[in-house]
Amino acid sequence: MGLFNKKDKEIEAVVNQIRVDLSNNYKDNAVENIKKLETLLEEKKSSGKLKEKAAAEYQELLEHFQKDVANFKRTY
Repeated sequence: MGLFNKKDKEIEAVVNQIRVDLSNNYKDNAVENIKKLETLLEEKKSSGKLKEKAAAEYQELLEHFQKDVANFKRTY
């Protein structure tokens, strides 16, 4: 991912939480936070609070997270 010129702190907090959830194998939490990210992105895009380039990059990141969760295998 490229660096965003102006990171959205609210979105970044959710993205970071998803990364933590995935790294700790917390699939349920990750799925919940992915849904939260999806909703947040839609809200920010529709209200114009998120520039097109940043929205596209966050959307790509969201899709990556969704694929990660789809391939998630429990080890216990």
